[in-house]
Amino acid sequence: MRLTITALIFLGSLPGVTAPLSYNRDVRPILAENCFSCHGPDKNAREAKLRLDVRADALAAEAFVPGDPSKSEIIHRLNTKDPEEIMPPPESHRVLTSAQKKILSDWVKQGAEYEPHWAYIVPKRPDVPEMGASHPIDNFILAGMAEGGRKLSARADEDTLRKRISFDLTGLPASLHEIETLNVQSSIDHLLSSPHFGERMAVMWLDLARYADSHGYHSDKTWSVTPYRDYVIRAFNHNKPYDTFIVEQLAGDLLKKPTTEQYVATGFNRVNQVSEEGGIQDAEYIAKYYAERVRTTSVAFLGSTMGCSECHDHKFDPFTAKDFYSMEAFFSDIYEKGAYNGDGRYNPGADIKKYPGFKLDKWGPALDVPEPKNTEELTRIEVEKRTLETELEVTGPQLEKDFLTWIKDLRGKITANTPKDLPILDDNELPLEGVQTVTENVHSGKIARRQTSSGLVQHIVNADSKPISLGDGEQLFSYVWLDPKNPPRQIMLQFNAGNSWEHRAWWGEDLIPYGQGSNGPNHHRAGDLPATGKWVRIEVSAEKVGLPAGTKITQLAYTQHAGEVLWDLAGRTSSDAGAALAGIPENLRKQLLATGNKKIDAELRGPLMDHFRTIAPSLQPIRDKIAKLDQQAKGSMGSTRMTLVTLSANPREIRILPRGDWMDRSGPVVEPALPDFLATDAQKIKPGQDRLTRLDLAQWIASKDNPLTARALVNRVWALFLGTGLSRDLQDLGNQGQWPTHPELLDWLAVEFMESDWNIKHLVKLILTSETYQQSSNASRDMTGSDPYNLLYSRQNPRRLPAEFIRDNALAVSGLLNPMIGGASARPYQPAGYYRELNFPKRTYKQHNDQSQYRRGVYMHWQRSFLHPMLVAFDAPPREECTASRETSNTPQQALNLLNDPTFVEAARVLAEKLTGDSRPFSERLEMGFQQLLQRKPHPEESKLLKELYDRQLKRYIQSPEEANALLKVGLHTAGKEANPMDLAAFTSVTRALLNLHETITRY
Repeated sequence: MRLTITALIFLGSLPGVTAPLSYNRDVRPILAENCFSCHGPDKNAREAKLRLDVRADALAAEAFVPGDPSKSEIIHRLNTKDPEEIMPPPESHRVLTSAQKKILSDWVKQGAEYEPHWAYIVPKRPDVPEMGASHPIDNFILAGMAEGGRKLSARADEDTLRKRISFDLTGLPASLHEIETLNVQSSIDHLLSSPHFGERMAVMWLDLARYADSHGYHSDKTWSVTPYRDYVIRAFNHNKPYDTFIVEQLAGDLLKKPTTEQYVATGFNRVNQVSEEGGIQDAEYIAKYYAERVRTTSVAFLGSTMGCSECHDHKFDPFTAKDFYSMEAFFSDIYEKGAYNGDGRYNPGADIKKYPGFKLDKWGPALDVPEPKNTEELTRIEVEKRTLETELEVTGPQLEKDFLTWIKDLRGKITANTPKDLPILDDNELPLEGVQTVTENVHSGKIARRQTSSGLVQHIVNADSKPISLGDGEQLFSYVWLDPKNPPRQIMLQFNAGNSWEHRAWWGEDLIPYGQGSNGPNHHRAGDLPATGKWVRIEVSAEKVGLPAGTKITQLAYTQHAGEVLWDLAGRTSSDAGAALAGIPENLRKQLLATGNKKIDAELRGPLMDHFRTIAPSLQPIRDKIAKLDQQAKGSMGSTRMTLVTLSANPREIRILPRGDWMDRSGPVVEPALPDFLATDAQKIKPGQDRLTRLDLAQWIASKDNPLTARALVNRVWALFLGTGLSRDLQDLGNQGQWPTHPELLDWLAVEFMESDWNIKHLVKLILTSETYQQSSNASRDMTGSDPYNLLYSRQNPRRLPAEFIRDNALAVSGLLNPMIGGASARPYQPAGYYRELNFPKRTYKQHNDQSQYRRGVYMHWQRSFLHPMLVAFDAPPREECTASRETSNTPQQALNLLNDPTFVEAARVLAEKLTGDSRPFSERLEMGFQQLLQRKPHPEESKLLKELYDRQLKRYIQSPEEANALLKVGLHTAGKEANPMDLAAFTSVTRALLNLHETITRY
């Protein structure tokens, strides 16, 4: 019998809970477990046209007759002895208990009232019960105990609490310094600000995000995604608001001017399993990836099992197959392919050249990001730059005044001093051999030059046969068209006069090496890049590039860095209007001229103001600061790591796939849409409305109107610190999940979390400062007898440390732990030959032979199909799918691992050497070891047993010194020459036993 039902029966037996019965708490779980699969939301699986999840349908069929169980068909069917009529039918292998049948009968007698499912109602803050406690959490918990006469357990002792708090907040043992100097309250504040807090919290999130260092299917090769893991750690350390955390991971690339960090965050969408197996079908695996993202997104953020709707409508919850595939459609724009074996195809029209700064790795779009040591500085620069860019966008009174003056002056120059453009060379005179030309989209004449490159490209036009003589005050110009899908990063006009090319004007970034970094006639910055997607005149005064009157130009060079540019007519003008008009698209000039002296409308004003901001004298100090920050960023980049990121491309067509069959294309086409029963009318897409995007999905999930998001996260955080969720199933808040033991507390915490601006550290501190959290985990026989599952939280729940922290603990107490935050993954010791079945290609595991060997478990190389055996032994998931909670097993392999894994043997030896010190006596060493590992003194019987172990092992190693030497050579860390090998080996046996204690790897 599932814990759901057992717990409900137990809860129903508690005083104060039996009357009246609640549909959500008492009845729905029974119906969902036993009836809804055939008589629930899934219309295709519905038997006898009977639906029991909707009250009107159930009453219409007289399944339930309110107030009269004897006339209710369901009650009759549950209790009949007739095998043809009994429900559930015998072949279902489901049988209701007498207690469950009574609950249903009593509920019908009470009126058979239904309730909306608790998790699908937007939470409201309930009143805090007045139970005399100072902490709101304690008042809710005490209210649940009140009528049964129960109370909280006594507060745990200070040493236990400090150890508990340290493991819970950092995954590391409390240091002796922390134990000696910090009380419980200061420990919480201190550890919340520790950089190791992010590492601890990241383990939970990386399970949900199915993060791994290999791609999973078939060959399971290594890929580069570690910057995403580091992003998660930083997010928790910096207390990034959870709603921002959601949006950045699902749709960071769709935000306005995404930062590098926001692109890295989108790795969430890319760390699903992918395949490069030969012969697979591209369309089949694209369907797999989309379906997997729906499963992951719904579980990770919503605590919902939408995956059950892939083949049919959900059998227990209101999610339909249309909801499932409509959510798939949100992800159909992701730049990817299904088969990474050479046969796969990216989205139609996808071209990495359209995304400057990105590259196409074997596994799709990728970005080089700085190493963690440089990230903080670059983040600071980026934040400062964005602040300055925001200042640039502010239209203050002075800027408005200057803008109007500029417009007036501009109009005067357009009307009173119309420039006469004189081409340097026309189309028929240009030597165009080897140059790609186009005859469409030409500004002037018949042809334009097309230049496309990922780096520097240049074309030189010779005018030796008729050199151009410049007059006074002349302007030099050219017309350019920048491809909006593949814009350049810099363009430059270069002029050769007197056999010297030292006459340059450039727009955009300073990347072209000619004159780079200087500022003068040889390298004059004329402005920002002009607008894309339209012909724009770029212009510069001849004097600005060192070409006074009388100079003869013999050559012209069109130069650009990256992107695609059409270059057309180049020439000169003898008026000064060109300088005022430089950078303004031709269509805006014409519109400005057409307005005469009338007021400029908003459509024209916006583009003109945008241009004016790039030249306004009053904004020059801000532009200079931005340019300086850009230079600082280049200097701070340092070494980089590549990471897979999400880029948006043309969306693929999504259809409902009958029974989830990717080959069956008979289902209707669907567009991105939110789950119909959860979306409000305002959130549902209307005819003619723009297609919804991943950003719309992310913002809906992160909305305070979403009933699931805050509850799902709060429930998991509660489980981190109390051992179980308020609703026990951490992946499913739906009908197959479990009624919360304290629903009002869950809602109160959810609302508190949202109203604190989604502040995770606030939520954590709130829980840890409660007496409920700080009570003892000691359980009396009365407690375990009356409340075996601790549903009332009348005690703390002791539990084994997660796999990563068991290893971290051993490294920390031995002093071996490398505390470096972030960076490439670590490869610790691993049994030889463990990868022998890992093929395509065959490969050999290469452990780290430096300090990376001693890095924390969160950084261990995560090979999905061959996860490190220590992680497997202690129930870490392979992360092939989203994992909301880990299983906890108890096997002999765990004890053997702690005794024999080189990591633990080495840690035990180094700890033994540290404790031995200056030939300390055994009793002093043992007491220090207990204090280091367990924060207590050994009991007399423990001292006796361990002394006997030490004596036996010392005798053994004296007789076999080669065995002692072999033990001391385990691991990279060499033993000190001053150590007595036999004594150290014998005491290492003692510390190995201590590391193997249940108490050592348990958080109480």
